[in-house]
Amino acid sequence: MNEIDVFDEFDGGETIQQYKVGIYDDDKAYMMSLMNHINSDRGNPFLALAFSGRDELQGYLRANSLDILLIDEKLYVDIWQELRGQRCVVLSGKRPAGTDSGSEISKYGEGWFGGSAESGSLEYGEQSGGGNVPGVLFKYSKARDIVRAVMKYMDADVPERRRKLFRSYGVISPVGRCGKTKLAISLCMNDEVRGGLYIGLEEFSSFEDREDVVSNVIYLIKERSDGFTDYVGENTVQLDDYSVLGYMRSYLDAMELDRSDVEWMLEQLRVWGRYTTIVLDIGQAVLKDLSVLSALDVIVVPELPDEQSQEKIRTFERLLESEELGKVAKRMKRVRVPDAAPGSAEMIRFIESQVMDKW
Repeated sequence: MNEIDVFDEFDGGETIQQYKVGIYDDDKAYMMSLMNHINSDRGNPFLALAFSGRDELQGYLRANSLDILLIDEKLYVDIWQELRGQRCVVLSGKRPAGTDSGSEISKYGEGWFGGSAESGSLEYGEQSGGGNVPGVLFKYSKARDIVRAVMKYMDADVPERRRKLFRSYGVISPVGRCGKTKLAISLCMNDEVRGGLYIGLEEFSSFEDREDVVSNVIYLIKERSDGFTDYVGENTVQLDDYSVLGYMRSYLDAMELDRSDVEWMLEQLRVWGRYTTIVLDIGQAVLKDLSVLSALDVIVVPELPDEQSQEKIRTFERLLESEELGKVAKRMKRVRVPDAAPGSAEMIRFIESQVMDKW
């Protein structure tokens, strides 16, 4: 398996959500070229992994998962029985019958191969995945067209959370005393639409929450409780310029959160409509599942200029890369928070110039 490592600066207009795309093709030059195009393009949410052989793909899938697999047609016909339950798009060397284009994903048999089950493709497709016919795409389409087609096929182009008015932030840093909480509060205060909601997920907060609200919220999230927003509404503290949901008494509760939990929480808050900015102030040791970060629209990482602090940031990036979250690491916005009070004119100017303009 191969992947390209890129950590260019976040260039805005993107969400953090990452999907893992496997590529398996016997044309190694084609496969590597497509993988490199996908991974070097900041405008897509994909991290591409290339597999050089059947054993390598099988070994990976035994221990990991792919959101989608792009696989050469001939190879798919050989191993379709081993891919039951795996979402696939078959890369065909032939265009669909009656058209000059093949840059849209369709089902096997819908105009492909003259409408016949040539080479047994339709037969294999109908049997794979418990009866689900895989998608098929002309493999020699332009790389950008392949990416666009896969995004559309996965409904990954414009996630529901990405709204002009609703935005979620995660503020996290391996560096101490870098202004992380100050920045998180200021992001909430900067919302002039419906206001910002601060949620404290630090290992040890300097604020005392005797009601242990956040731990209760985590329980309701895990249960997918219908009473989630009612509880949030009843226990949120409204301050002058922003609202606080609470702080954790024990960070062990937050370690139970996974990406699907945070995605569910954000969707409930978006639909509820009480707030248009949600900010999670995250302690690094709190997250057992680092893919939680991919559920958020923007990740901001406060840093300090000294070499020790910079090495900690690089270590954090390498950790994300090792968890196959390279695209998340690439899109994080590293900032140096000014020594200014939360909500001050200086802090708001900083947010507008260093954070908001990168969205």
